[in-house]
Amino acid sequence: MSPHTLPGRTTPFLIVLTALFGVLAGVVQGADQPGEKPVLFVVSRATGEPLRGPVRELGDSWKLRLGTAETPLYQGDDWLTLRRADHPLPANPTSAQLIFTNGDRLPLDLTSVKLVGERLSFTHPLLGEGKPLQVPLPVLSVLWLQPPDQAANIPALLRRLASDRHPRDVVWLQNGDQLEGVLDGLQKQELRLDVARKLTTIPLSKVSALTLSSELSQAPRPRGPHARLVLADGTRLTMVELSAASGKPLRGKTAFGATVEIPLQQVIALDRLQARAVYLDELQPVRYEHTPYLDLKWNYTVGASVDRGDLRLARGTHDRGIGMHSASRLTYHVPAGAQRFEALVGLDEIRGRAGSVRLQVLVDDRPHPLEDNKDVTVARGALPVRLDVRGAKTLTLVVEFGQRGDVGDHVNWVDARFIK
Repeated sequence: MSPHTLPGRTTPFLIVLTALFGVLAGVVQGADQPGEKPVLFVVSRATGEPLRGPVRELGDSWKLRLGTAETPLYQGDDWLTLRRADHPLPANPTSAQLIFTNGDRLPLDLTSVKLVGERLSFTHPLLGEGKPLQVPLPVLSVLWLQPPDQAANIPALLRRLASDRHPRDVVWLQNGDQLEGVLDGLQKQELRLDVARKLTTIPLSKVSALTLSSELSQAPRPRGPHARLVLADGTRLTMVELSAASGKPLRGKTAFGATVEIPLQQVIALDRLQARAVYLDELQPVRYEHTPYLDLKWNYTVGASVDRGDLRLARGTHDRGIGMHSASRLTYHVPAGAQRFEALVGLDEIRGRAGSVRLQVLVDDRPHPLEDNKDVTVARGALPVRLDVRGAKTLTLVVEFGQRGDVGDHVNWVDARFIK
């Protein structure tokens, strides 16, 4: 307390000073949301260096402006990703959720879920203005309720359930048993399954997951440019429309037709798809070579680490990338028109803690070592890759043994892409 100020009293000078600071804070933070700290994002561009600032405008055809009204307006093809500044990508949800056939994930309150004909009905605070939504069963892959009794790697289990092929619906019980049939009913407390023309009622408290028939599945694939939205709670949604004004919520439409309204504070990432980026997980490799350290053989994985878990790197969980293990080489054709290749690479932050590898990228068999060809460990963090590939024909990702053999050599190449 100042010796010139009495408790419970404020001098005129302090009143004026406080008001002045309030005005300045409003100018810095933006007039749309006075008194609130602006949400800062980093946009990566097809050309030029990344830029940082609050979202000023997101409009038709994915036009984007950061900062103020005077900053450049980027066309939809000019930018690639929008990421929350200084905020890692959240883990995929492991609580009750819907997994769509296109990979979207939506955490869910199970009390609102029920079967209506051939559609699943539910409510969500961010979708459809809070009113019940009805989603066709063919666009759904998994209804996840809770982990089974013996679950060591939930992300890998969820990924396996979503990718397994089965002609009928399957109920996975918490004790590890499973029932195969046709879903006939679903409500708050129980699930009904037609098993060989006999209705079986199962309490939801005993169910771990329901996987829908893969033979009837239909992925909601947008025809035009779209984007992948990631929220703080791990929600992943494919968006066909999205718009926002300075300080206002995002509004748009999902690939399965639901309208959304999302506060910017909940947005962590927005990745443009079908733009000028061609991701490695969209391409078929030309060649894969693996040299086991002893007898254990490892294959590369798409969209997951080599143990089928999540791609964990740079304190975040990434949706796109390639998982590899020492010692291996993975070769791709360079797409026509590609100008550069970029990625973030390192050892998986959970399963790769004991690992030690040497990494490099070959462009037309010319080596480009990373980190001066020194051993890469978890402690060294993720390494950025940015290489000129104009006129090149092939690109090869190389993971070599480090000083510790092959122990824990789980390498993630995330956001690995060619830029046209």
